[in-house]
Amino acid sequence: MDTRCEAENLKGLTGVSPFPLDPGLAPLLLFDDQHDGEASDDDTIFLYSIPKRQLLGRRADGFGGHRYWLTPQGWALMLHLESHKSFLWNPSTLERISLPLDQENLLQAAQSSRCLLSLKPTDPDCVVLVADLAHALIYYCHAGGNQWFKHEHEHGKSFNEGLTTLGGKFYAYDPFKRQIVALEFSPYPKFSTRGKLEDPSPVGYTMFDCGILECRGELFVLSFCYHGISVRHIARIVVHKLDVSNGAWLKVDTLGDMVIFYDSCRGYGASFHARQLGLRKGDCIYFLMSDDKALYVYDMKRGTTAMHNPGPSLRDSLVPQFLLPSASI
Repeated sequence: MDTRCEAENLKGLTGVSPFPLDPGLAPLLLFDDQHDGEASDDDTIFLYSIPKRQLLGRRADGFGGHRYWLTPQGWALMLHLESHKSFLWNPSTLERISLPLDQENLLQAAQSSRCLLSLKPTDPDCVVLVADLAHALIYYCHAGGNQWFKHEHEHGKSFNEGLTTLGGKFYAYDPFKRQIVALEFSPYPKFSTRGKLEDPSPVGYTMFDCGILECRGELFVLSFCYHGISVRHIARIVVHKLDVSNGAWLKVDTLGDMVIFYDSCRGYGASFHARQLGLRKGDCIYFLMSDDKALYVYDMKRGTTAMHNPGPSLRDSLVPQFLLPSASI
């Protein structure tokens, strides 16, 4: 898009709230120069529609005065900075679900963190989990509860960096011990580990990063492979799924009509049917990289990666977040 035309479009759109979101625009990239954890009088954000390939400048009326965490389930955990009230908010429907007051400033103290939901937010057994990415700490509450809790665990911060949800439980993959760690609440945190798994590490690469997510009701691991010592150029993404019957990782050559969105900066992902999102093709992995505004798309069949620039007016080092549509959990 021509920079001058883009600036005019942004000028015309600024001051207009995008919420509730037009379903045809999702999933989106959300750019917020003031996030992570800092309040600002300027609540302008940028939204980039992935299906439409269009950059939108909007006034983030729903986010102003709040600290927020976007979840892979399409909801946002909101914390009002003055009142300390917390709630779940659906940007697509404007539905709000009240959560306990953050009386002890647990959420405010979590400087580098992310949020996941164990179940649908309307389920009274839903657990809202905030994982500290710098420490072996989790903060959590029950959707129908009246208090936020803090819990220090023994699985290291790597557990928090690679969490996903499936069937009401939280799961992480430890590539060093080759174990799946499960976390459930009954109602308090209870950890369990699955015995050593086959090593899914791809051969022929000097470095790789692993990420775990739910796809088609199963646990998948993505291995981002690099040549040399550079983490700026991904040579290949290898996908495995867990075979529960014998505790082995099975290589996945195709996603079929599915697409995966994975935020490698914050360690979470989600999967969808491509047609559900209005995307032209499936069998692709959409991912983000640190210190980079670009959206990357890996084609499973071709083994190639394409880069999409969301707009020349955005600072190159401004890393977006995925604002995903609400999905059944």
